[in-house]
Amino acid sequence: MVTRLLATALSLNRIAFGLAYVLAPARAGRGWIGRAAHDPATQVFVQGHGARDVALGAGALVTLVPRRTPAARLWLAGQAIADGSDVVATLRARRRLPRSGFRFAMAMASGSAAIAALSSLLLERDRT
Repeated sequence: MVTRLLATALSLNRIAFGLAYVLAPARAGRGWIGRAAHDPATQVFVQGHGARDVALGAGALVTLVPRRTPAARLWLAGQAIADGSDVVATLRARRRLPRSGFRFAMAMASGSAAIAALSSLLLERDRT
């Protein structure tokens, strides 16, 4: 039950972050990538990133709530992969990112990747 609750909370958090990136890309993106978030071309990617997170969070929720565990595990694995790619991308760009944005993104992305990966692996055990 704890695993399912963590996975649900992670998915709700992902939807909230995603909506912020979609609806206010300059403001929401500034915390991660700094002034570059105000560039209209950059906002295309920020909004796409947000839509990705809304889709991944919603996909997980619609499988977690009715307890469709095999499907939920796949959605959570997708979340782990997406967050892992965020960690790698953030590490690669660290010298160009604001220090606070780098630390925040690393904490959020690595924590989310770990929770999603563990949830995907442990969700089956939670059924018993």
